[in-house]
Amino acid sequence: MVNTIPPDTVAQGQTGHIAAHNNISDVLTAMSSQLQALPATRYGTAALIAGTVSVALPGIDSGSVVLLSRMTPGGTLGHLSVPSVVPGTGFTVSSSSGNETSLIGWAVLG
Repeated sequence: MVNTIPPDTVAQGQTGHIAAHNNISDVLTAMSSQLQALPATRYGTAALIAGTVSVALPGIDSGSVVLLSRMTPGGTLGHLSVPSVVPGTGFTVSSSSGNETSLIGWAVLG
């Protein structure tokens, strides 16, 4: 059974927005089976201290993909990386700068 996303109703002066909403609704409805097949996503934030932080995430595994984004820059900025993932435990975020104190946003796929 395919779940459908109901189209919105047209309010006076809002036809462009409603048309866009309805187009997005049609695409999401048509692609619902593919969307359900996407891997689980977990996300959060972590603050670097002296350029590193460990994030506890018991559900992570060796095939998980970790995405990073610097939310609030702090200290001397460096290049961000994930040097280690420990299945069932979590992962580490590191900066190439030992003086970075940025707030990092992270998302884990899978």
